[in-house]
Amino acid sequence: MESLKRVGKQNEYSLTAKHYLFLLILFNAMQSLFAQTDTTVYKVGLLLPFQVQNTDGKFDEILNAHDLTSANRIRFEDDAIIALDFYQGLMQSLTEDSDSVRVELHVYDNWNNDSTTAEILKKPELKNMDFIIGSVSTSSAKLVADFCKANKIMNIQPFTPSKSLTSENPYHLKIAPTIDAHVDNLYQSILDSFPDANIIIYTPKNEKGMALAQRFDSLFINYNSMAETKYALAMLNTTDMVANGKKTTLDDLINPSKTNILIITSYDEPFVQSTLRSVFEKNSKANLVVYGLPTWLGGDILRLDYINNLHTRISDAFFADTSKPKTRYFIENFTNRYHAEPSKYAYLGYDVFSFLLKSVKTYGKDFVPQLATQRYTGTAYKFDINASMKDANTINYYENNHVNVLKVEDYKLKRVW
Repeated sequence: MESLKRVGKQNEYSLTAKHYLFLLILFNAMQSLFAQTDTTVYKVGLLLPFQVQNTDGKFDEILNAHDLTSANRIRFEDDAIIALDFYQGLMQSLTEDSDSVRVELHVYDNWNNDSTTAEILKKPELKNMDFIIGSVSTSSAKLVADFCKANKIMNIQPFTPSKSLTSENPYHLKIAPTIDAHVDNLYQSILDSFPDANIIIYTPKNEKGMALAQRFDSLFINYNSMAETKYALAMLNTTDMVANGKKTTLDDLINPSKTNILIITSYDEPFVQSTLRSVFEKNSKANLVVYGLPTWLGGDILRLDYINNLHTRISDAFFADTSKPKTRYFIENFTNRYHAEPSKYAYLGYDVFSFLLKSVKTYGKDFVPQLATQRYTGTAYKFDINASMKDANTINYYENNHVNVLKVEDYKLKRVW
């Protein structure tokens, strides 16, 4: 169970600067690293926004700071932190699995910049890669996906879940679950946990919110069309305030005699905060369980007491269960190596590369189509790989559909599905 705490926009990395500096020196000094055994060498390209010159300058500022307080005021770019953390996790995996697969790792700093990414992709050696991992931003990731499709190179995309990155591309593996996967897993968790609930889908009438609300609505309508015991179901948007053909309010839809599942399909913090506040007083009169979106816990203004007392469920691909020996082993080794706790992106780098090494060792280079019926369980991520189909005969891309459903209980996160 994870402690529930607010995640800040900036991370303080001053105390681990020497370890990142070591990584940057390593990054500049070598472009290939080998993990031993059989004669096959797999070439892996890694395109991440290290922003070496800018990041190196930040390190100099930290090392020359007058005191720790001054050093802690220095902030790295968020993209650079993601890149460095992911790279640390990847290197930890490669070090631990050094007898598994022979890998030639090529590392490129693309600054999350489209023009820089395009120039990197012109390098002749890129066409000889077996796998390319990255990039982070949606626009640069699209360039990489297009390049890999044209050159028949498997692109592993751990960062952006956008469904519009690529299409008709069997060389694209989307590790970050799409928002559809989040919706589908939240829906399944409701079926499993609340078989006789009153379902209320509440949304602002904007493009993102309505699309999610309509997906939830269609899933429950489809369920009701086939199930003997049907859900009471209402979808209400804040513009029309009409549900099932009648003018109504959110308060009117809450049933005091049943468990009420309130699904709020909004990324907008003020809207969510206002909605949580308005239903908070209803909790004493009716059994309310709120379902929300993965961005909520990273917000700045949402009150944690509302989230906790409304028994909120939130979806997230990341969950580090420290009771598991595999996770504890990774944390211990990572901490000993880098003298810092792993971040979620360090877990991601470790799990993605461990997954790649295991898959290549078992199935070879063309492993992705072999994974349809299997699950990879990492230290904090799980990968259920399936083909996303454009039609019956055309693969759009491969995607990871695994998403955890986390319950907020006693101000801690508990995995419930």
